Amino acid sequence: MSDNPYGYADEPGEIVKAGSVQVEESRAVAEVKAQVVMARRFPRDPVLATDRILAECDRVTLAEKAVYSYPRGGTQVSGPSIRLAEAISRAWGNLAAGVVEVERVGAESSMLAYAWDLETNTMIRKEFKVKHVRDSKKGGKQEVSDERDIYEITANQAARRLRACILSLIPGDVVEAAVNRCEKTLTANVGDLPAAITKMVKVFEGIGVGKALLEKRLRHRVEATQSAEIVQLRNVYNSIRDGMGTIQDYFELDGPAKAPEDVVQQAKKGPGRPPKASPEPAPAEGTLGLTTDGAEQLWGTLLEYGNAPDLPKAAKADIEAAIARNEGDPIILRNLLNKVKAAYEKK
Repeated sequence: MSDNPYGYADEPGEIVKAGSVQVEESRAVAEVKAQVVMARRFPRDPVLATDRILAECDRVTLAEKAVYSYPRGGTQVSGPSIRLAEAISRAWGNLAAGVVEVERVGAESSMLAYAWDLETNTMIRKEFKVKHVRDSKKGGKQEVSDERDIYEITANQAARRLRACILSLIPGDVVEAAVNRCEKTLTANVGDLPAAITKMVKVFEGIGVGKALLEKRLRHRVEATQSAEIVQLRNVYNSIRDGMGTIQDYFELDGPAKAPEDVVQQAKKGPGRPPKASPEPAPAEGTLGLTTDGAEQLWGTLLEYGNAPDLPKAAKADIEAAIARNEGDPIILRNLLNKVKAAYEKK
């Protein structure tokens, strides 16, 4: 026995343990110092970094998962997804980001998401707690204890915080340019439109959204879906899949859906043959024609023109832009229809 009241002299195991901790700490500090030194020795070129980001956005597989969209206050809120944020982080360079489970007490984990710009020494941190529960199919919450389930729950909650941390360090105009490039990539690479429509219907059926609900949201038959609408629906699917919104947020589940043929009638036309315009509704007294049915009828005629094979490209682009912003103002739609008619007749 040692005369040392702390008893350390005869307990070499404790000394080894303390030494191991010091070695690990020294190694971690050395790694961080090396990252900072290398980042400042080889600083990023913002122009080249942005070019790399835009090149990443030209990949269809990334563009399909790049944007989320969810409803809030009667409008659709969209933004870059965690997948796009990760791609931007890699291409921007000299940026470290990640998620750490700091502590686990009972059925709750304390988490930390961070992003660190090694050049400017700017760090964004978000601390949050995640309960080990998930929604039960029978309603309510169900506690989970399996490690895999706990990991999935914490990782899902952490992804949103990690995205926010990364995007806080990237210039806003760079992020906006990346989102715009992804949307252009999707629009240009829809490819075989009928095949894309069929695939879209099957994907939504897999999460319980049938063809009737899609047609009710689109306000026309799925066969008349345009490229811009395919992009929008992909964003909706990404949001539902990532937990940013629910099916009820995007689709009207209560009450029977209006028959699609009552919304838009697909004209049977051949090459060089103008579409048969749907009759415009008579305005109700005191409404100046600003009715929901009027907007639907105008959309029906516009989509028939949009499907005409010899419609000028500029007119088609105007129609796709109106679809992308989900235009519902009958006055704007009527003006657009007049513009499209004039372009068709001048071709």
